[in-house]
Amino acid sequence: MKKAVFLIALFFTVSSVFSQIDFKKGSVAEVLAMGKAENKLVMVDVLTEWCKWCIELDNKVYAKKEVSDFANANLISYKIDAEKGEGVDFAKKYKIAGYPSILFLDGDGNEVDRIYGYVPAKDFLEMMTDYSKGVNTFSYLKNEVEKNPSNIEASLKLSDKYSMYSESDKAKELLNKIIEMDASNAAGKTDDAKLRLVQFTEKDEKVKGLQSFIAENPSSDQLKDARISLAETYFYELNDLDNSEKVYKDLLSSFPGDEFVNSSYGQFMNQRAAGYIEKGTGDEDFKKGLNFIETALQYVAGSVNEASSYYIQSKLYYNMKHYTKALESVDKALKIFDRKLYRDHKVKVEQQLSQK
Repeated sequence: MKKAVFLIALFFTVSSVFSQIDFKKGSVAEVLAMGKAENKLVMVDVLTEWCKWCIELDNKVYAKKEVSDFANANLISYKIDAEKGEGVDFAKKYKIAGYPSILFLDGDGNEVDRIYGYVPAKDFLEMMTDYSKGVNTFSYLKNEVEKNPSNIEASLKLSDKYSMYSESDKAKELLNKIIEMDASNAAGKTDDAKLRLVQFTEKDEKVKGLQSFIAENPSSDQLKDARISLAETYFYELNDLDNSEKVYKDLLSSFPGDEFVNSSYGQFMNQRAAGYIEKGTGDEDFKKGLNFIETALQYVAGSVNEASSYYIQSKLYYNMKHYTKALESVDKALKIFDRKLYRDHKVKVEQQLSQK
């Protein structure tokens, strides 16, 4: 994170053309004052220029009428870049660990709760509604569990809060209690707790845990998530391409057209293609990468990951000295996500074309 030279009032309006939420301009102090004056929570979307999931939030969540209508009526909404102006100190103050992070603050700047990462519109709206009412917030759930330690649903939700705030020991303690309290899974949350515990492990141990979960919980509503996690663990943590491919093949067959399966598989294919950018030794390798991109594009169409596909495609064409095609691809990427990385690459491509 770059160090700020000046602390200035931030007038940040990275409003997607899709977004219908009225994100206020001004400084943090000014928007907090608005919230206090109107007795509303302030929803602060903390982002960066390179955060692709921030773009996805704009396009697929904030653009939903039900989301924007609720936000505009019940919240003061604001965007701040964690790497610019007062956003640098803001991110430090609230210990922002990843992007997007959406904070819900009272008029005095006290955090009520937050949403970490990309969340689908239906879930996002539910969280916004709850937080605006003071329901299912960190303090609310903590109080519920203190009043009734056998409240399994509240315990599971509180464990998620602890995980979000990087208090993994407290999260695991609650998850183990849920399993102990309801070994038969009568409340339907024990399988959730078991899968969450597995997610705290790494590499081979994680693979074994996921395999056991899948075998022991064939009817769980968490099964799809477990199988996606298994495929991703094989590839990203163990570099086991063959087993990852097998799990993805089974997933695509079991959940045809599923948004989350498609997204995960599309990113997997993007990464396979990207490997040829630096490691490819000639056109044959670069063509293999392009074939992976053609497959990826079938699964990431309509998402911000489509921009990643076109950028990787452009880099591969650039390596092959097909500069016109490289320009066409990077322009497609920029149309989806106007990112500095893509702009810089476009300059390189145009420099090559100008020398012809």
